Amino acid sequence: MAIEMTGGKIVNERGTVVTFRQKCESCGFVYDFNKTTIVPAYGSRKVRAFTCPECGNYQEVEARHHKPAPR
Repeated sequence: MAIEMTGGKIVNERGTVVTFRQKCESCGFVYDFNKTTIVPAYGSRKVRAFTCPECGNYQEVEARHHKPAPR
C-alpha cells in the first residue's frame, strides 16, 4: 500500500503506520522531529494542523492511500 501526504514528508512507512515530518507546502520548511500516525484503510486522515515558524502559513497535514490512475 502506498500512502501520500499533504503538509508532510514521509520518513518511514509500515503498512498503515506512517512516520512523517511536518512540511510547509508554502515555503518548504520541514520540522526536524518525527511524528507517527495510522492511516485508515479506506479514505484519508487529517493528522494535525500547524503554523510554519518560517513563513506563518497555517495548514493541515492529511494522509491518504495513494490511488493509482485507472489504465
